[in-house]
Amino acid sequence: MMPFLKSGSRSRKAPQAVLGLSWEGRRIEGSLLRRTPSGLQKSAGFQAELSVDLDSGDSETIGRELRSQLDQAGIRERMCAVVVPVSSLLVTQTEIPVLPEADAQSLLQLEAEKGFHADPATLQIADSRCARGDAAQWVTLAALPQARLASLERWTTAARLKLVTVSSLLCELLPLADRSADGVVALHLGSGPGPVTLQVSAGRGILALRSFEGVAEDASGQPALHADSVAREVRITLAQLPEPWNDAIRKVLIFGPQALAESLTGALSSRWAVSGFRVEVRSPEIPGLPTQPVPPPSAVVAARVLAGRPATLEFLPPKPSVFRQFLARHAQGPRRTVWTVAGAVTAVAVLAFLVQQVQLSLLESRWAALSGKVRELERIQQDLRQYRPWTPEAARGLAILEAISNAFPENGSVTAKVVEIRESGEVVCSGTATDSPAFLAMTSRLSALPGVTKVHHDQSRGVSPMQFNLTFVWDGGTAR
Repeated sequence: MMPFLKSGSRSRKAPQAVLGLSWEGRRIEGSLLRRTPSGLQKSAGFQAELSVDLDSGDSETIGRELRSQLDQAGIRERMCAVVVPVSSLLVTQTEIPVLPEADAQSLLQLEAEKGFHADPATLQIADSRCARGDAAQWVTLAALPQARLASLERWTTAARLKLVTVSSLLCELLPLADRSADGVVALHLGSGPGPVTLQVSAGRGILALRSFEGVAEDASGQPALHADSVAREVRITLAQLPEPWNDAIRKVLIFGPQALAESLTGALSSRWAVSGFRVEVRSPEIPGLPTQPVPPPSAVVAARVLAGRPATLEFLPPKPSVFRQFLARHAQGPRRTVWTVAGAVTAVAVLAFLVQQVQLSLLESRWAALSGKVRELERIQQDLRQYRPWTPEAARGLAILEAISNAFPENGSVTAKVVEIRESGEVVCSGTATDSPAFLAMTSRLSALPGVTKVHHDQSRGVSPMQFNLTFVWDGGTAR
């Protein structure tokens, strides 16, 4: 299938700065526009005449000379928007019924095969449609040879530029918003001796698009305008239009150098005064750019790209994604099965990963609901670890020590040195006493305490002081 682009189908994110380029033969001009908070700003521009024709010259030579001109102008921006002259295009018109888009595209491909004197597979084609009543559409097909497009891409690449759009010159000067529903004829006189471009538009579409010789150099080398030739070509073009436009269009806009445009306006106005034609000089306006002299076409196309508007006729095909390029390269023949299996395995792995993520998400939700209770339990466990030595399992020893301390006198006449508490409840206590009466008084108080039984004086040595060793049995439980 031939590369067939719908009008304005190429959409890209608007960059911050764009270099616009336009040319005629060897003459090339460029404008660098930037987007600023206050609007658009023209940062740099240049005009030059290269040593070779841009349509047929060597790409490396063109790229090298263009890069030199860009360096002299101080232009380092890579994003590049190009407008090609209409003389580089193949143009034909046809009429089709109103159809669903897929069927309309198929029919236009057939019409392109009949209308162009070249294999449509070698052309990059764009179209512009005008509604002709409720049941028909008038379509202008414009084609750029792929060889010329490839050459353009090569010399822009050689100049270290990156193409973002390739569109038609006059379509940029007369955008969709400026097209009257009643129809208008637009003429572009170029930058000097060379072809005149003619565009007829109505109903927010292009009815006719062509170029012809109308300006040449006179004997003194100055551009000379052949108003008769221009008037004749306009008349012929309008006569070839279908109804209702063939006799209804009476507005003519002229773009180009001021002197040539005013001269042609005067000549055509005098010839067509009785026919009702309104002829006027038009200077393209760039929204957001401060008032300046007539902006060149390169500035107009750069402003259009910065505004994010699609081209009326776009000839640069969308670049396929890396994934699509990979599929086109590898999903053929025996490799198709391998990549199908690999894709299935990958899909299973991705599915398993998604299931795992869902499970993790559910568990995290449950944990969020339990986390408060868990933190409270951890605090209680910490308190238990801190106060466990004082729990009832170790309180018997404290009760025994409490009983001994209550039995011993406060004046220190009897003191304990060693207290041994055995698992059976037997307690062995050894210490010293100042004399025997103090010791006997202590044993009496100890025997009288609840929980203390079988107090027995094992042995003693000395008299004053005396060393003693006694035992008793504790069955009084824990401390209070």
